[in-house]
Amino acid sequence: MSEINKAVTVRSMWRKERQLPRFELLGKIMQRKKAKYSFLMMLGIIVIGIIGPWIAPHDPTKTYYEAFMQGPSKQFWLGTDAIGRDILSRLLYGTRVTLTAAVMASAMTFVVGTLIGVTSAYIGGFFDNLIMRIMDVLLALPGIVLALAIVAALGPSQENAMIAIGIASIPGFSILVRGAALSIKESGYVEASRSIGSSNWWIIINQLIPNIANVLIVYTTMFIGGAILSTSALGFIGLGAQPPTPEWGTMLNEGKDYLREAWWLATFPGIAITVVVFTVYMLGDALRDIFDPKA
Repeated sequence: MSEINKAVTVRSMWRKERQLPRFELLGKIMQRKKAKYSFLMMLGIIVIGIIGPWIAPHDPTKTYYEAFMQGPSKQFWLGTDAIGRDILSRLLYGTRVTLTAAVMASAMTFVVGTLIGVTSAYIGGFFDNLIMRIMDVLLALPGIVLALAIVAALGPSQENAMIAIGIASIPGFSILVRGAALSIKESGYVEASRSIGSSNWWIIINQLIPNIANVLIVYTTMFIGGAILSTSALGFIGLGAQPPTPEWGTMLNEGKDYLREAWWLATFPGIAITVVVFTVYMLGDALRDIFDPKA
């Protein structure tokens, strides 16, 4: 009977001390201007990424031989590139390519980084010191440099770029998650769970991770913005998506040699990258304000 009472006590303490927000996130977003506008803009970008191939006016890989480097016109709203392909259609197709790569890389970072950070914080001691020193060594290298090394080893492609960006972002993400998990580790419900013999993995999965969900949401949103920049950077130097795949970084690379003769080749992809990254960072900042209004 005493064990049953302890289990009941643990559950009540868990419910009482949980830090997971008790409000409807969408409602809070709509109540704040910055959060609402950034969320609606991000939603619109995602919709464009989904329906882009269906609303594109032209085939993004088709060459129009009579329209090499033609400026914006009624037929080609954003002009054409050096081999006569429609810029608008390539931008619309590229939205899906770029967002998919960034989200997949961030998902890899989220899963692996969360497990490393939470496990290291919970176990502590020598294991924690060893893992964090390894992360510090990896973090000493700029993320894009580490991603370049990984892509160079795996070979240039969109899939390898996603893997490289995901791996390169793990050290920073895991250190941030560890810091958040340390504040939960000594909570009363965690101590009570240990006292009744709950396994370490049960505590990590059911108590630590859910109670830092707000931190994980904010960090992941911010890392998606960085992943978009890294994806475009790798595409720009030829280590990401390979031609003729319409990807924003690749389009920038194709237009850099024609900045005077055909300004639209690099301008519109650059604007697309800037708007999407700015929107993601604004949304992440707004979510941080919602989850931690005292910050």
